[in-house]
Amino acid sequence: MASPTPSQSDTTTSASTTSNSSDSEMGETTGPNTRCSICHETFTIPKVLSCFHTFCQPCLEKQQEVADKVSCSECHQDTFLGGQGLTGLLPDYAVSNLLETNALDTSALHCTGCKSKDLNAVARCFDCANFLCANCVMAHQFMHCFEGHRVASLSELQGNKEDSGNKTEKPIYCPRHKTDVLKFYCKTCSQPICKECTVFDHGRGHDCQFIMDIGERQMDQLRSLDEDAKGKITELRTSAKGIEHMSSRLQVQYHKAQNDINDTYNFYRAMIEERKQECLKELDQVFNTKQVSISTLAQKIQENIDRLYQGCEFVDKVLKFASITEALLFKNLVEQRFQNMFNFSPDMDNQAYFDMEFVSNFQAITTGVRNTFGYIREGEDMIAPVQKQQPIARPNGIVTQTPVLTNGHIFEPPPMTKSEFGSSNSLIFPPSDTSMYEKWSVGLDIFQNGVDVFSTSSDPLFDLTSKMNMTSLYPPKSQIKRQKMIYHCKFGEFGVMEGQFTEPSGVSVNAQNDIIVADTNNHRIQIFDKEGRFKFQFGECGKRDGQLLYPNRVAVVQSSGDIIVTERSPTHQIQIYNQYGQFVRKFGANILQHPRGVTVDNKGRIVIVECKVMRVIIFDQYGNVLHKFGCSKHLEFPNGVVVNDKEEIFISDNRAHCVKVFNYQGVFLRQIGGEGITNYPIGVGINGQGDILVADNHNNFNLTIFTQEGQLINALESKVKHAQCFDVALMDDGSVVLASKDYRLYIYRYSQIPGMGM
Repeated sequence: MASPTPSQSDTTTSASTTSNSSDSEMGETTGPNTRCSICHETFTIPKVLSCFHTFCQPCLEKQQEVADKVSCSECHQDTFLGGQGLTGLLPDYAVSNLLETNALDTSALHCTGCKSKDLNAVARCFDCANFLCANCVMAHQFMHCFEGHRVASLSELQGNKEDSGNKTEKPIYCPRHKTDVLKFYCKTCSQPICKECTVFDHGRGHDCQFIMDIGERQMDQLRSLDEDAKGKITELRTSAKGIEHMSSRLQVQYHKAQNDINDTYNFYRAMIEERKQECLKELDQVFNTKQVSISTLAQKIQENIDRLYQGCEFVDKVLKFASITEALLFKNLVEQRFQNMFNFSPDMDNQAYFDMEFVSNFQAITTGVRNTFGYIREGEDMIAPVQKQQPIARPNGIVTQTPVLTNGHIFEPPPMTKSEFGSSNSLIFPPSDTSMYEKWSVGLDIFQNGVDVFSTSSDPLFDLTSKMNMTSLYPPKSQIKRQKMIYHCKFGEFGVMEGQFTEPSGVSVNAQNDIIVADTNNHRIQIFDKEGRFKFQFGECGKRDGQLLYPNRVAVVQSSGDIIVTERSPTHQIQIYNQYGQFVRKFGANILQHPRGVTVDNKGRIVIVECKVMRVIIFDQYGNVLHKFGCSKHLEFPNGVVVNDKEEIFISDNRAHCVKVFNYQGVFLRQIGGEGITNYPIGVGINGQGDILVADNHNNFNLTIFTQEGQLINALESKVKHAQCFDVALMDDGSVVLASKDYRLYIYRYSQIPGMGM
């Protein structure tokens, strides 16, 4: 695969656009536009949206699709409307006053009330903000729909202008009390009000004063906001210039990581060329993601510049062409909009935009090669790290092996002749096609982290005896009648955003039925409610406190809500977070080797089962080891664990097709399930009535229920097939949560019986 060559011009396009756009924006502005950008005609009832763009009210009515909001045709920002709809929007007084001034100066303004292009305007209606011809004036006098509208002739307006000057304080009437003039200003609510409003809506506790007394001070505050916004534009433009430097640093880190990948590839290129390609692909994805993040940051900066400039342009327009009262009507809106944009401060020193490296794991590579290539064993007393399943003789003299699970399906290896097995000193060679064996997670195959997925029990006689006993206890799977079940909820998809996964390896449920998911390759924990709605997440890639590195299993302390997280190689440790995702402590890195399953007992003790080394370790919540025992004689590939109140440990064994039960001292007690009824289990749990539930993904998703002594109670199967499944957890409403390799979680209802988490 050819490595992509990052283009510096691609990552800096937004930065250059920002600079060019800002340079033009900061130039000197001209007077307000008196034509609507939608109809391209003189404004008719100009209304101001929350983004400070002005349009004709009839044009907005044509474009409005829903009743409670309208979208700006220029910036596509939504403006939410009150009960009065578009009528409740503030008029653009600056534009109206400019139109009025132009009409008085030129006497050539056409009527905007009847859309006539031939009749000149002779009057103005202050309520519908239209310039009226003689016919429209008559209509305003006699039609009931215009009752109460205030109409003034242009000659009267001309006289007022000559008497009082261009900056006359025209009476502005209250939107609620139509006959009262806005003479007061409520400092508590930052809006002009009338006398009636001071009594009812702005009475006790509100600071109301005459506009003529405090108007200039409030206008000074508005001017100060305008200056602050312009200063913020300059600040953001400076930040935008740093985008190119940030992109260059990303380029350097990218090439360094690429060289590290190539150096690592040379270390084991004879065995694992495919992994090299995967690493390069992962690097490209990370690089592209960070590149997108940088471009997104540049875009956000530009958006804030545009919005601030739009606000400044509007405020300048209002300050220049509107009266004090008219301008103060916008003060509250301007304060809110500017304050939101003032809070935006891009973090230009955030290393997350460019920090990237490749972490090699030479020890895991060495161990993987040694364990998978094969071993020479001599004598029966030596326990071989790698063994095959006990051969099964066929009538035709051909010896085959027990089928192996591969991604939720059965793979039966090719037959071997008896001569290939020879004596106990035979050399065991792994198959050339390693894909026939189960790969337990994305990016974690039989070579990685030293995980030995071929490891089996060292006591073939015990295995043979137990399988014979299971055959007598349970009927063959073909004779088991399983009830059908269907999922009632599913959520998740591939990705790195909220509610997306790249590998949901572990799942657990807390006392509130919140679903806690270990998103392994995204190095985080995500929490959802019982309906699959995202609540919050915590964790990021790293080894410092509060960071995670390949978390693979989770459990919950039901009494406190604390979340227990296990990490696979290279850290192989336990981390504890509180119910809000705040880091508490971590431990176990010097003890654990391959943590596979985790649970918490009723006393808060943490029980860990490890694959490959076949060991159980019990910690307290401060990291002290309380018990530790090996169980390699009984386990083949453990992957799930749960405990009861009698200090019995139930471990699901994928390769042994059953659940093995031990006490806290490591004494093997009994076996539950077996081949033909619990094939390749993926997890085990205990519900509220104390029943044991064993989940497997053999052909369908199956759920088999036993007593704690191992007596079969019920068997269920899904109506749909699933990809390879990672983990399961029980909810207390009789549902089970299934984490699947298709990047989704499914919730199945198996019973109405209340239960507890796995």
